[in-house]
Amino acid sequence: MGLFTGINNFFSGNDKTVTAPEKQQGEPGSRLYGGYPDEQEKNPALTGRAKYKTFSNILANVSIVAAGTRYFLNILSEPAWKVEPARFGDDDEPTPESERIAKLIADIMADMETPWHKVIRRAAMYRFYGFSVQEWVAKRRPDGVTGYLDVEARPQITIEKWSEDDTGRVNGMIQRSPLSGEELDIQRGKTIYLVDDTLNDSPEGIGLFRHLVKPAAELDRLEQLEGFGFETDLRGMPIGRAPIAELEKQVKRKEITSQIKELILAPLRKMISNPIKSAKNGMLLDSLTYQTTDDKRNPSSVYQWDIELLKSSASNQAEVNKTIERKNRELARILGVEGLLLGSSDRGSEALSRDKTHNFMLIVQSTQKELIEGFQKDFLTPLFDLNGWDYKNKPTFKTDMVRYREIQEITQALRDMAQAGAILDPDDPAINEVRDIMGLSRPDNVLSDIDLSIGGDRDTPPPKATPPSNENT
Repeated sequence: MGLFTGINNFFSGNDKTVTAPEKQQGEPGSRLYGGYPDEQEKNPALTGRAKYKTFSNILANVSIVAAGTRYFLNILSEPAWKVEPARFGDDDEPTPESERIAKLIADIMADMETPWHKVIRRAAMYRFYGFSVQEWVAKRRPDGVTGYLDVEARPQITIEKWSEDDTGRVNGMIQRSPLSGEELDIQRGKTIYLVDDTLNDSPEGIGLFRHLVKPAAELDRLEQLEGFGFETDLRGMPIGRAPIAELEKQVKRKEITSQIKELILAPLRKMISNPIKSAKNGMLLDSLTYQTTDDKRNPSSVYQWDIELLKSSASNQAEVNKTIERKNRELARILGVEGLLLGSSDRGSEALSRDKTHNFMLIVQSTQKELIEGFQKDFLTPLFDLNGWDYKNKPTFKTDMVRYREIQEITQALRDMAQAGAILDPDDPAINEVRDIMGLSRPDNVLSDIDLSIGGDRDTPPPKATPPSNENT
């Protein structure tokens, strides 16, 4: 008997042995023991709260990780978030009520203590740490609407325990207060919670920082070896030569005193102990050479007084440097920011740069989509519950697409469309889009639809202007 046949028989009452389709049969793979996730890690530095200290150390001390993380977050938080009113009905147009609610939500987003772009940056840290938790705090606005006072971050290292329902879904977390040390119960419905559960279904997920641990440790060791090699490399060390034995004989013969001997050697000692170059560097040395001890007593080519820099054979510093560069590329590749390293060598091309930039923007867009889905659920739904709004008026979040675009390519495409017969009207939104990309102000006499983006202050647009009859305009 097929599955759907069995389901039909179940609903019709003909078969009581088939599990109801609305009943969950399987279970998630993660387990909680006393609220703590079951971790399979053997390294103590990667278990419990210790792993977040390990991740934070990598973020703070590995330059390519710090640069790549900030680069990603800055790109991600740059696009404006817009609130699109709900559209329903036969004409698929927003109703006055849905437009009103959309405007209120846009105003609430701009009226929080923490700016919206910072909220987005903090939420996006789930991609690196594995999860992110932010708690919203409500407030009553002067217009009687319940909004948000703030959306506050709850650092990963402070989230100690989790609670799940019977189906394995997170319904709360327990934070260890960094001030008092007490346990604080945070309800799931009061949080904006995002998790990277692609590789496992643990409530803490697995972020990119976990994959950086091994190469970051190897990079740290290589840099230590490079430093040791530099410190123990004797190349360039100044060496001074003086007829010390002859001076000692003169002291014994009482031709000179020990103090005079030290005064004779003092300029040479000072020169080799402080070899820093300056405009006043220089030393005058005796040109007398050693002589043979036979009857002829011929002079040699070795000076009795001399200064030179120590030379040595080739070292393996170059190979260590190549390995360090390889490890930096590996870390950048894991973060998806390998394009930041282009230009650091004599290899590369514009086509390669474009390709890596394009791939990076795809990664940013993927994270952007997950953020929209998370905020759609955890930010908008509580607002509707607090204000008693009808869910059919629930708007959607939209953001400007993050992509690498050259203005020349866009204008070329618009020109080709016009030559093919698709001529733009003077008030076509594409014209204002091009102006925005170029950083130009929009004309006052041509306005697009009502802008519900955060911080938008446009007035209601006038009726559309009638385009001129000349089709070439």
